[in-house]
Amino acid sequence: MRKVNKELADLQANFLQYYRQNLGDKFEILEPVRRDCLFFLFKWSIIFFFLTAFIVFLFVVGFLPSEILDTELFAFLTCVYFIVIWMTLSHPFSEYKKKTKRLVMDKILAFFGDFSYSSVRATKEAVLKQSGLIGKYDNQYADDFFMGTYHGVKMQVSDERLTVIIRTNKGSYEKTVFDGIIIVLNMNKAFSGQTVVRSDWGMFNFLMRCPQCKIKNKQEKLEGVVLEDCRFEKYFETFSNNQVEARYVLTTAFMERILKVKKLFHGTKIEFSFFDNQLLILVPTSKDMFETTALFTPSVSYGKMREVVSQFYSIFSIIDLLKLNQKIGM
Repeated sequence: MRKVNKELADLQANFLQYYRQNLGDKFEILEPVRRDCLFFLFKWSIIFFFLTAFIVFLFVVGFLPSEILDTELFAFLTCVYFIVIWMTLSHPFSEYKKKTKRLVMDKILAFFGDFSYSSVRATKEAVLKQSGLIGKYDNQYADDFFMGTYHGVKMQVSDERLTVIIRTNKGSYEKTVFDGIIIVLNMNKAFSGQTVVRSDWGMFNFLMRCPQCKIKNKQEKLEGVVLEDCRFEKYFETFSNNQVEARYVLTTAFMERILKVKKLFHGTKIEFSFFDNQLLILVPTSKDMFETTALFTPSVSYGKMREVVSQFYSIFSIIDLLKLNQKIGM
């Protein structure tokens, strides 16, 4: 029998009441928008279906010569045609998603604290590079970004995908180097050095390179840190340019809290970086986070909202679990 998380259950109950008082009418407003997007999707699906059938018919009856099927021009036009189909049919999904979040996300976040929402902002490149957790990347795609204060701790959270362009003899393609949630938390201490906690690679740890970080305008290679907690060492590899500070930050109690955070995200290969007065956390996930509605589900259906509340609970629980509003080491 699955264990019930009473804290999450209470939060869901409180949010449901908040939803009925503050958000129900806004989701009702979205229903005509959803229906318009559905009509657009079905209309163009039918148009493309008959257009494709007509093109095939022209080849079958011989109006278009079959010889052109083997030409590069036909291959190019076919690719363009399917790209147009994909862009057209994906438009109602993205449009409904944007309008939904523009209307309701600020209200949802107000339940948790003083937050602002943006669909275009992303984590600053300088912060990502300084973290030592992200290698080279060429493109940064941001979906959701919110920042504010929770239990006295300033934080920002973003759902992002980072890619690098791989060039070959036949052209180039994008390779994803990170896809998931990036969390940046302000701590009550400024670090003189930097400590990076990477996810353990098991038998392939010998392939893991020590991170290089820019500290006080100087590029430094971090060194491995051996910690006393065997369970922590099983799941993580720690690097720092200040061994004393690393052990001051990663006390036995704090390592235990990090293990709880890992468990909270169901064993995800979560990673941490302590620098300046910040803690940056990477939570890889291929799941599209913070989606409050679905195009094929009535807007007033509460099922998606229940899932979003659970996602926010996981994010904000990091501060509670790590006790970041308290002094480090306590």
